[in-house]
Amino acid sequence: MPRSRPPTILSRASGERPITAFEPLNEPIPDYEEASAPRSARSSVVLILAATAISGIAGYVVTWRVYTEVGAAGYGVFSVFWSALFLVVGVLFGLQQESTRATAQTVRETQQAVDAPAAGRRTSLWAFAAVAAVVVAVTVALTSLLWAVPSLGAANAGLAWFVAVGAGLNCLVAAASGVMAGAGMWRQLATIVALDGILRVIGVVAVLSVTHDIVPLAVAVILPFPLSLAIVFLTAPRALVQNARVALGVRALVANTGRTMLAASATAVLINGFPLVLSFFAGPENHSDLGSLVLAVTLTRAPILVPLTALSSFLVSRFSHHPERTARTIALLFAGIAVVILVLCGAAWLWGEPVMHLVFGSQFDLSAGVLVALIASSGLIGALFVSGSAVLARNLHGLYAAGWVAASVVTLALLFVPLPLAGRAALALAAGPAVGLAVHLVGMKLSRGSVSSRRGAAAEAASSSPARP
Repeated sequence: MPRSRPPTILSRASGERPITAFEPLNEPIPDYEEASAPRSARSSVVLILAATAISGIAGYVVTWRVYTEVGAAGYGVFSVFWSALFLVVGVLFGLQQESTRATAQTVRETQQAVDAPAAGRRTSLWAFAAVAAVVVAVTVALTSLLWAVPSLGAANAGLAWFVAVGAGLNCLVAAASGVMAGAGMWRQLATIVALDGILRVIGVVAVLSVTHDIVPLAVAVILPFPLSLAIVFLTAPRALVQNARVALGVRALVANTGRTMLAASATAVLINGFPLVLSFFAGPENHSDLGSLVLAVTLTRAPILVPLTALSSFLVSRFSHHPERTARTIALLFAGIAVVILVLCGAAWLWGEPVMHLVFGSQFDLSAGVLVALIASSGLIGALFVSGSAVLARNLHGLYAAGWVAASVVTLALLFVPLPLAGRAALALAAGPAVGLAVHLVGMKLSRGSVSSRRGAAAEAASSSPARP
């Protein structure tokens, strides 16, 4: 007998009209392990992975075109701008994760009580994201007085304004993506992931065909945020607005988002913002040397981190809906990451240098050993993404933040070790995530033990209490 389709979040006893067939949303959480799962549920995983692949390829094309067109020094400036922007985007990933969790929780509670929907005030994630956008843009603009000149140089410090605008726009994208993931709107989520990458590569390539000026390039980088969101929003406006009404008060939403953004800040330092961090150690006068290292860090981490970053909301949603499979899912993902890393390390050792020289020219000057070390470190960061998604799905916001903060602190501390910059980067990117991963795994084990102890004590107390007549 085929599995029945769960009711949508908009089904109401009050007679409110449900989402029409024209908006085929709120599909079951993709469960590719069940043979009886609907084809639409299994294909959702394929859609997300395909969109992620498109986004990853687009990122490769942007990196390749900018590096080959403007050279190592020009790419050094561009990479610091890119890193500053996506450092903030990485912080805002905490907003996306909390939006995913809050939406998924609201969907689950509504499905369990369709005839008696939970009462109480609901909060619109759209309104919350709009306020956050203004706060983030103003904050980035004000703090740029501290970081723009030291990292970008006096001539390019004005790029900080584009970072502020792009970060504000991304607040809306982050909240919308969280709503899509939490409500099972996998086609819409896949579309926005793919569109963002496609529009960005089209814009960057078009600008480079006319000019190498960094300002038009900056515009081409931030425009995909509002464009991709507008296109996807028009495909299902009513569903995106209704599903964004979560059963969570503003105060709780702010508190939860603050904790996830704290963890995302640490995540962003390790991922999106790491080139910006390196620029402080290299200095604005060494953009040429920095360019090769940033390029290597970006390319060696992309095969693992691009898909895991794009699938993080999916993982949070999956861990939330299937908590009984958490250990098995983590083990399978860790094994997959290990296999991919071993293959990539072998390929980098054998062919890394000649391939990089062929694609990017003689300006690239890092050894195969550095490439292998950077690839190995990316596997640990990938594992930290997986453990973080499992922790967040259990509402352990404090533990989630603790793991990422520990990883970030260790990484930053090791950048002060007196080694060549490339060696320091590889060491820091491996040791930091390893510490954060240990914090997550030990914390989850202790939390399970604590829950089991409480349940055992409750059961013992119930069995020892006298029976009522």
